[in-house]
Amino acid sequence: MKINTIIPILMCTWMAQACAWDEGPFVPKKAKPGPDTNGVNIPEPTLLADTVAFRAQIVPIFTANCVQGCHNPHHEFLDLRPPVAHEQLLTEGAKAPYVNPTLPKESILYKHMVGIYTPMPKDLEKLPQAQIDLIYTWIAQGALDN
Repeated sequence: MKINTIIPILMCTWMAQACAWDEGPFVPKKAKPGPDTNGVNIPEPTLLADTVAFRAQIVPIFTANCVQGCHNPHHEFLDLRPPVAHEQLLTEGAKAPYVNPTLPKESILYKHMVGIYTPMPKDLEKLPQAQIDLIYTWIAQGALDN
């Protein structure tokens, strides 16, 4: 075999192995899932043992932190006023569903609360972790209108 034939074969073999080892030099690396998402360190949510009541426990959080500022009838995506909050979160909001009981950490609502997406409440302090845990538990329990 001539050297002109061996060198290209070796180069192709080397490049194929390099691609198999690290996805190749021209393939962008994918972010690995982990606790630090979008530059935000997210504490592991606590799943509470007690049943969470949407009307008695979740709606007051929305009323105090969300409705007054943005999420009212004038908001283009989501109205969180007490009479319509549940329907808006599950079916009627512009990007509904905002909650995913099967994968609560993948819920749009949860990702906003912890700061993966635009942090909510916007321009205010993040909700206390106890309230985030309460909302997370409500989502994980099926996001019931109870």
